[in-house]
Amino acid sequence: MSTWPPSAEDRTPDPDTVIEHVGWNIQHGQRLADALALLEDRAEHTGRGPDLLTLQELGPGQGQEVAGRLALTYVASPPNERPGSETALFYNPALFRADPAWTQYPSGIRHNPAVALLRMLHPDTGQASFRPLFVASCHASYSDPALREHQARFLSELDKDGWLALVQGDWNSWPVWGCPTNLDEVADRAFAQNRSLLQPDGTFRPDDHADRLLTYGGMTDVGRHTATVLGRDGADRATTGHGADKTRQRVPDHHLPPGGAGPIDRTYATTELLPALHDATILAGKEVQRISDHLPQVTRWLLPGLWDVMNRPIVPIRH
Repeated sequence: MSTWPPSAEDRTPDPDTVIEHVGWNIQHGQRLADALALLEDRAEHTGRGPDLLTLQELGPGQGQEVAGRLALTYVASPPNERPGSETALFYNPALFRADPAWTQYPSGIRHNPAVALLRMLHPDTGQASFRPLFVASCHASYSDPALREHQARFLSELDKDGWLALVQGDWNSWPVWGCPTNLDEVADRAFAQNRSLLQPDGTFRPDDHADRLLTYGGMTDVGRHTATVLGRDGADRATTGHGADKTRQRVPDHHLPPGGAGPIDRTYATTELLPALHDATILAGKEVQRISDHLPQVTRWLLPGLWDVMNRPIVPIRH
């Protein structure tokens, strides 16, 4: 008899029926051991470790270390034109299998995203899902809004009509709903300029283009959806700004939107995947803040619901 849950409507957090995705910019891998310890402690507490892990700012050799420690398959990004921190993704090989016919290619941006085309494996039969899922870990340009827009458009290519995608990363820009009105009184003027768009009239405004592009194209901000539709407070809270070295980057309260600034780190998913979403959260607290200047995001998905979507016999148009 199959142990496969009969319906995606059952939202019980049984670790055998919920998969977890964690996305995290780990600040140049400086405290990787602490980050891995936190993930292992969380897995011990919840009964299941991350099945999908998207990381930014890994150091040399750290991808292999993460994979070995967490028993995940490692997907590195294509080499960057400028050597530096690595963007990577990891997946549970018992639950996902990469499509060998699809390969990554350099995008020409500073931090190339790590992307894999994964088919889900049914835990009882081993059958591969009919439809694949693009999973991407990205790190948008810190200083150039044109490059951030370029990366958002590059990643929107993964979410064509009828396709499925899950994209997480450090966007270095705000979502539309959580974007400051202006950065004119931010003390760190280089930061203000780097995070701003130059307008035709010569004025500047804070950058929200990546969010506009991805959501207009049919993707959903998972944290925002969890907070506003599923009613989970804090799932769309800010992920950066903590730490004494961020004081001069603070946006005055009177230039913030009513709910405060939104997160710089965000997870986007094809809207068709949302019925399988169990919950999302942003891990916080002094211990997490000590590890990195970015807070990790966690999204959890119901296996039966995810399988239902990924195994639908839909053949997308190849544009």
